[in-house]
Amino acid sequence: MTIEGCFFCDQQAGRRPVVGGVIDGGELVCATHMFDASEPTYLGYLAVQTRRHVHHWADLTEAEAAAVGRMITRLSRALKDCVGAEQTYAVYYAEIVPHFHVLVTARYPDTPQQFWRGNIYDWPSAPRGGAAEVAGLCEQLRIAISK
Repeated sequence: MTIEGCFFCDQQAGRRPVVGGVIDGGELVCATHMFDASEPTYLGYLAVQTRRHVHHWADLTEAEAAAVGRMITRLSRALKDCVGAEQTYAVYYAEIVPHFHVLVTARYPDTPQQFWRGNIYDWPSAPRGGAAEVAGLCEQLRIAISK
């Protein structure tokens, strides 16, 4: 079930464009790269989202929870392979968009410690890009996941 007006439901139903397309996905979950056209996007800022419109961890079926975990692992490996991620962060808030999603973010090797964890997006020297760079990274991630 999709809910019109939900950011992730609209992406999955084709009502909202997905820059770079779906990186990986199955019947229960999919992964995309986050993108904000108003400013350069942090490269390696991904969203694992359920196909079904649910809000909380407690709402997930056992199969969905397992699929989320597998997807986070695959993306973390792909980020390590493609961008040399030293660490990947996986966080869930869902306070703004009430559709279950886990944000998976690469931490680059030269990231100063003051920009670790929740400050990762504030690092002024972080790799960023527009639609073309996001799409290029998504393609690299798809290839890495398929190996």
